[in-house]
Amino acid sequence: MEACKQMENEAKEANSTVRENAAYFLGVSLAFGVCFAIAFYRNYAGITFPLITAAMLAVCGLFLKKSGIPWKTSNWLYAGAILMLGVSTALTANGFVIFFNTIGILLLVTVFMLRQAYDASQWGFGQYLCNILFFGLSMVPEVASPFIHLGNYWRKARASKEGEKGGNGKYVIAGILIGLPMLLCLVELLSGADQIFSNLVGEMLHTFWSQAVFSPNLFLAAMLLAMGFLGCYCFLSALCLGNMPEWKKRGRKKNPVVAITFLSMITAVYLFFCGIQLIFLFTGGSLLPEGYTYAEYARQGFFQLLFVCLCNFFLVISCLAVFERQRMLSGLLLAFSACTYIMIASSAFRMILYISTYRLSFLRVLTLWFLALLSALMAGVIRNIQKEGFPLFGYSMAVVTGFYLVFSFGRVDALVASYNVAQLGDGISYQDMAYLTGLSMDAVPALSQYRLEHENHEEGSVYGDFYKSEEEPQKNLYFAGCRRCRLEWNCRQVIAETDGMGIRSFHFSKYRARKAAQDLQKSIANHFHE
Repeated sequence: MEACKQMENEAKEANSTVRENAAYFLGVSLAFGVCFAIAFYRNYAGITFPLITAAMLAVCGLFLKKSGIPWKTSNWLYAGAILMLGVSTALTANGFVIFFNTIGILLLVTVFMLRQAYDASQWGFGQYLCNILFFGLSMVPEVASPFIHLGNYWRKARASKEGEKGGNGKYVIAGILIGLPMLLCLVELLSGADQIFSNLVGEMLHTFWSQAVFSPNLFLAAMLLAMGFLGCYCFLSALCLGNMPEWKKRGRKKNPVVAITFLSMITAVYLFFCGIQLIFLFTGGSLLPEGYTYAEYARQGFFQLLFVCLCNFFLVISCLAVFERQRMLSGLLLAFSACTYIMIASSAFRMILYISTYRLSFLRVLTLWFLALLSALMAGVIRNIQKEGFPLFGYSMAVVTGFYLVFSFGRVDALVASYNVAQLGDGISYQDMAYLTGLSMDAVPALSQYRLEHENHEEGSVYGDFYKSEEEPQKNLYFAGCRRCRLEWNCRQVIAETDGMGIRSFHFSKYRARKAAQDLQKSIANHFHE
């Protein structure tokens, strides 16, 4: 009972941090909301992205200081990874990477603050995942907390000023709310009665009403401000609830015979499958079935195999969490993990063979990266099989963060374009050119080295109307199937999309792409005049 009362008192004390300092945290959240709106107003990934990421960490630091929570030294790694992901976003134009950079930042900030506010030393892998999900759900009802805390703050302020002059604020607000619609109606009537008044006042009020009150730009800015403000305040308020589930009392784990039985069956199949991989795939294809090429066999079933490897990872973790440790079970899990490694190697080998024939793509690089990540994660799982107290979640977070930082800073589209350009040279097909020009702007500098000639096409193969220009009809006709036309069109698209890029929206990758596209366009123009 005493322990429960102590926990309740600690929860109330923690929750009072935001409630009792409502004015301070409302001001901090409002300032963050303003910064959020400035950063993301019609600008989802400019130079402001790492700045708003730093502002997010600054808000966390202010909260910890106000709450009296000491900064844990181990959490510097999380803060550093968060800042690096913010910087990475300003260096790549790939939408996939930018999206997962954002998800990664939010996840790392959540884990970082949970580790600061709670004692997470006894949390296991599954407990971490459940607590992160629980915390996210706890933020939903906290949407009302800024308004409740603001109301409480006003009531306290009003109670402290009873009997003093200047307590007429609510009456002033009521007068404004009553007078505003009356004023608008009168201005409309008087504008119809006198043309001069209409020109001087009516037009001004109409402009204000249409361009300010109902302006789409103002609405977007207000939405961003509200998102930043509510997101910040709800995050801090939920962090102060102190309602995280306790995991100290663990039930008895299940009998390992169940796991030994189904793992024995699965492992036997895996061993047979791995033997086939060693015979048919790793031997160079000399024993392949008739009618199969080496690349076709390597491609067949790749994604199914990748899915099986991922399922194996979670299956081993589940067995460790649910069943009692036993020597035979541990041995089966190690054999199971060894088979998973062979499958990972088979998947990677298949993809490398496929790349050697059909070259790189973003998805193929992502697949190889994921296989390498899965290999590192399986090493942690094997260590956890051998040592029960191994911090698997901390290891997994470090591995995933490190691998993803490499992927994020790797500018995969630029890598794909550089590799394919080096492999194909001037013999690149139109289909390959269409794929490379369809990548993000990261690929443009690698493509800018091409100096291709126009292919001969009939006049009827011209693209749609948006490719034509009455001012320069000869230079702006884009023929279907022409590699140079496709490349020149891509240059025009890049220049158009990066036009008007200012200080707030400056983006390093887009700047490099624009410069490369302009140089290529000049080169093409000079070649045409020659």
